[in-house]
Formats: sequence, structure tokens, C-alpha cells
Amino acid sequence: MIVIALGANLPGRYGSAENALRAAKAQLQRHGIDILKSSRIFKTAPVPVSGQPWYSNAVISVNTALSPHDLIAVLQAIENDMGRVRAEKNAPRIIDLDVIAYNDVVLNDADLVIPHPRMQDRAFVLQPLNDIAPGWLHPVSKKPLKTLLASLPHDQVAIPQWFTDQNIYLMGILNVTPDSFSDGGRHYADPLSHARHMLAQGADIIDIGGESTRPGAAPLSLADEQARVLPVLNALQGHVTSIDTRNAATMRAAIKAGVTMLNDVTALTHDPESLAVAASFDGPVCLMHMQGTPETMQKNPVYKDVVEDIYAWLEARIEVCINAGIDKGRLVADPGFGFGKTRDHNLALLEGFEGFQGLGVTLLAGLSRKTFLGPDKKPAERVEASVAAAMTAAQKGARILRVHDVAETRLGLCL
Repeated sequence: MIVIALGANLPGRYGSAENALRAAKAQLQRHGIDILKSSRIFKTAPVPVSGQPWYSNAVISVNTALSPHDLIAVLQAIENDMGRVRAEKNAPRIIDLDVIAYNDVVLNDADLVIPHPRMQDRAFVLQPLNDIAPGWLHPVSKKPLKTLLASLPHDQVAIPQWFTDQNIYLMGILNVTPDSFSDGGRHYADPLSHARHMLAQGADIIDIGGESTRPGAAPLSLADEQARVLPVLNALQGHVTSIDTRNAATMRAAIKAGVTMLNDVTALTHDPESLAVAASFDGPVCLMHMQGTPETMQKNPVYKDVVEDIYAWLEARIEVCINAGIDKGRLVADPGFGFGKTRDHNLALLEGFEGFQGLGVTLLAGLSRKTFLGPDKKPAERVEASVAAAMTAAQKGARILRVHDVAETRLGLCL
């Protein structure tokens, strides 16, 4: 595995350090270097100096035919093109690119040492590396990554960042169910192929669900739910994944399988153990509003004021989560389009969506192929309306769009 570390703590002409990392990735691809996996962005204190802005750091695994020396030459050319100035050692920088590992190659040349000689002492390398390759083994010390992480100096902190930039994230829906309302179980037999297809189309997150929550759906056993989702989660380790479940036991199993995000249509109210599970987790947690249950939710839902009622409910759930020890920065709120709402309720929610920004958390909108977008059409015939609704939600503050049609939504949003 070829691994490149990226870091920045000056915005330069890119507006933010996070954008500088993205610009560097784009430059790598223009040089013919294929990015296979990307870690989250981590905020880290500058080392070995202090008094500078904190760094944004990430690592990527890549595929390239370039030799180690030719690869480092390309990285330095990208740094120069992006405006890095090498005035003094350990100075703040617009971009810093390093080859951390190159398969099992061991080099100790005057101009290049691989693996990077200080990586085992750097949280800003090891923690992002754990995102994309938790089973990685150091080619010289032969120590596994978990051992290196456990040996990090206690004063080193790398804080994972969740949806802190201004990007719109596309969450691709992967229904590992035979009775999905949207696709009728089309991907049930081979969900992994569809997940990879959505990733190739530009999905940022794959949301994996094994229990149907369509109107009228009956509950599924924990064993059946986990048998559906865990093989997919295991196969997608290193990618950003979400588990769509209301069951604490499935959340635990998904966390063990390396899931990135928890997405509960009941906002951690269905299972009395789910709140504690979410509190012990370190990733994002999505709280969705649903009136009733999947079996009953569309039987005459009633609100005094749908926007105000759902806002107050989500606000209360956020407070419960914070009191349980879940950092507010990890929380995501979803008003739950189609879950216990009439067509008029859904339209009012979309019209008033920007008001949910007052919750102070990341907002998710799941509008894709919903019945209210075309009651007289089949789900697959609602793509254009879904893209239009997603564009509206994004303009009103949605940062995560949960979609079936990744390429079409990306095109509609000009991402």
C-alpha cells in the first residue's frame, strides 16, 4: 500500500486548510496518481513547535507506477505550485505532502527515507492511517498499527472533524433488503457491487440498512439484520460508512466492523441501550424524527405546526444526547421527510428547512424518491424531482443529502 500524508495550517488562496488538502488531492489525480482511499480530516496541534494555527491532516492510499523518488518529486512540484514557501524549518505551510509508506519498500537514502522515520511518533499520521488501513503493519518494526497508536505520546491529540467545511456530502443509500420502497430489493443479492458503483459516482458516505423502514414494514430480527449488513460493512472498511439501524446490538456490531457513522430513524429512542452505545462511539450520530413506527407512521399523522413541532422534538433529543456525553459536534439532525408526514407536512418541512439551522448541528435531508415528490409516479420515475428537492434543501442549509441517484444529484448540484 502506497500512503501519502497531507497537512496544512494556512489557507493561502484556497480559503481554508481543508480546501488546500482537497486541492492537493485534485492535483495528484491530474498527475495520474489514483486515490484509492481517503481518511477523515483531523485537527492536530503543530509539532514540534507551538504558537501556530492547528493543522488539518489526512492520509490517502494511492495507486501509481511512479517510483518512490519520482513520486516525491511530483509531491514537491505540487507543493511549489500550490505556493508552499520553504523559508524556515517547521514554519506554517499552505500544504505539506509526504510519502509515508510505499508498499513494503524500505529506503534510507540521503534525500528519501521510507517508511517515514517519524511517523510512529505522530498522531496526525497514525490516526488518519487507522481510518483507511487499521490492519497496517510497519515494514521495519513489524509492529501493527494498533500497537503504534497505543505508544503515542500522551500530549499528541488528533481530533477527527465531521462536516466542518462548507461542502455538501452525498450519502448513497444501500438497502440490503428485499422489500425497499425505492428499488424493490434490486440490490439485495449483490449490495457490495452497488456500493462500489455509488462510490465511483462520487458518494461520500454509504448508508447501509438491513431493516426496511418503508411505510407498513414489519420489524426484522437482529440476527437477520446483522447477517445482511455486516458483510458489506466489513468489505467497505476504509470508506466512510453509515449504519441505518434502530437497534443497539446492530450498532455495536457495526462499530466493531469499522462503521463511521450511526443513523437511527428513531433518534436513539427505540432501543434503551442505543444512547449509551452512541455515547461510547467517536463518530457522527444522526438523529431522525419519525412520528409513530414504520408500521403506523402514515396512519393520519397530525402536527400543530410541523416545522415547530419537529424542531422542538429534535432540540430535546440533542439535549438528551449532550447530557449522555455525546459531543454536540458529532450530532446530525434529520427532520425525517416521509416518516409520519403527509404530503403537505413534507412540503412545509422543505419550505421551512432553513429554520433547522438553529439547532446548531449538521443537517441531513433524505428526500430521495419520496412519494410526495410524485404520488402518481413509480419511485424510479422521481429522480428529477428528487434532485430538485435536494438542491432546495442544500440551499436551505442541508450539508448531507441522502440519495439513491448519486451521479444525477452530483450533476444537479454541480459538485
